[in-house]
Amino acid sequence: MRMERLPAALLACLALLTAGATALLPARVEEVARQVESVRGRRFERQIPASEIDPVELKKVLRAKLLEGFPASPEDTMRTMVAIGFFEETPNLVDRLLDFYASQVIAFYDPEPRKFFLVKGGAAGIPAPEELSSDAGERMIFAHELTHALQDEFMKLDRRVKQLKDNGDRALALESLLEGEATLVMVRVALSQLPGGQSSEVEDSLAPLLSAGTLESANMPKDLPDYFAQQLFFPYVEGTAYVRRVVKAGGWAGIDRMWKNPPATTSEILHEGPAFTPAEDLLTAPAADRLAPAGFRTLYTDTIGEWGVRFLLRRGLAAAQADPLAAGWRGDRIAFYAAGRDIAYVWKLRFESPGAAERFASAWTAAAKLGGAVTRRGPDLTILKTGGRSRETGKREMGNEGHQRQRSQTGN
Repeated sequence: MRMERLPAALLACLALLTAGATALLPARVEEVARQVESVRGRRFERQIPASEIDPVELKKVLRAKLLEGFPASPEDTMRTMVAIGFFEETPNLVDRLLDFYASQVIAFYDPEPRKFFLVKGGAAGIPAPEELSSDAGERMIFAHELTHALQDEFMKLDRRVKQLKDNGDRALALESLLEGEATLVMVRVALSQLPGGQSSEVEDSLAPLLSAGTLESANMPKDLPDYFAQQLFFPYVEGTAYVRRVVKAGGWAGIDRMWKNPPATTSEILHEGPAFTPAEDLLTAPAADRLAPAGFRTLYTDTIGEWGVRFLLRRGLAAAQADPLAAGWRGDRIAFYAAGRDIAYVWKLRFESPGAAERFASAWTAAAKLGGAVTRRGPDLTILKTGGRSRETGKREMGNEGHQRQRSQTGN
């Protein structure tokens, strides 16, 4: 699910939690832009406009971006996430998120209006190996953000991200590509200042120190659910690992191909090897409306994806148990409904085999923090939460619906 995240490329430097930069100088932006071009092997089509932004205005921008990303009202959106099990109900959660994001952002590239912003009053420096120059923090931030500007010239990020509003998994996969590439370019720009820094051995040893991989979720405020920390770090940590694999295998030409055909699932980010096409026939919008419980209205539909499934399972199981179960994911669609403050959902999932589906169903049922009644037909599962009604009622309703829609499938 992506509705609780700011759109891709906006929080590019959120990972640099203690970063700071000097006053913005257009000449400095141009200087670093040339370095990004040298590392990335692509040229900018235009000079990137840049200016400072006041912290008060920054918070207004972040609020607008965050609310724009919600598929329903903020209140309903958060209730749906509580209903499926991402976190427990948390008072004033949207305001807490905004306060945290605003406190961390030092600089960002905004795909709309296609401009680079530097926040006034940033901290004095950024932790980095002492071998780097004194202006390394500023150079790294600028390089990261200008990489997003370069991506935007080709991919038109604002439009592309809005098109993925109903597919959180695909949006998170795209964000992982964007942040992974920007982080690797940032690292290589920084290492270009070191004698011999462009060798793969130096990059392997220093890249973790210069990327979000060194961050710990302990840096997150204690009053924010862990879900937001894990989802925030994923595009930087796993995205950077993914991009490094692609570049190692085929150079930057491999990323150029990704610009044309970005990864479609978080499964592609998590696993090496051939990608698969996720199932797209599980729950159409008209079907979702027809399945709404009596008295409920449809809020929105979405795709949870392997990363989301894995996170949910980890809430009740050890990672060693949860991750292999989630790795069997081959597609899902979920529809959320509301009646007052009551939330219901219908979630259709497909797995790589009937056995994988059965193992997931057993684990889901056993996990204490996960709810909903589960039925299986072959590799497909349906999980139904019927608002305030009983679990047994949900099982009967879901069972009837499953028989009607999947009568031809075996139960093995």
